[in-house]
Amino acid sequence: MSLRLALPALLLALCAAPVLATEAVPPGPRAIVSENFSHGSFADTVGALKTQLAADGWNLVAEIDLGSRLAKRNVNLPGGLVILEFTSGGATIPLLKNEATRYVAGLMPCSVSVYAMDDGRVVVSRMNAGAMAGMMEPGIGEVLKQSAARMDNSIHAALAKLAAN
Repeated sequence: MSLRLALPALLLALCAAPVLATEAVPPGPRAIVSENFSHGSFADTVGALKTQLAADGWNLVAEIDLGSRLAKRNVNLPGGLVILEFTSGGATIPLLKNEATRYVAGLMPCSVSVYAMDDGRVVVSRMNAGAMAGMMEPGIGEVLKQSAARMDNSIHAALAKLAAN
């Protein structure tokens, strides 16, 4: 790629990248997943996410304590593993009403996982919907990008509050 093409692409990428108040996990083969470390405890992180996402208009439709379920099978995870399932409804309603685009229901609801690492760090993980948007038809891709940006902003706000405490 020539410098004439690479420089604008680099500037666009830098301008489009969100400013993170938390440490991001380095990119790699898991690029389909977005992860951030939390400065809070496992329980505080789950609570902060639920509070922030609700304040930002997301609806919690399920909370799955997978760590407890696995413990019943003698699989012990350090600190826990909870999956929070959210919907927002707004932008996706037209897609769900239209039979031709209703297949996006397979991407719903938005899952946010919180888990602890062996070393005690707490990670917030979710599908990198922004990256997936480029694989979708333009109208759906745009809705996916917007939803991903909203979700990421809510998560970053929750983690920033934890980091400030």
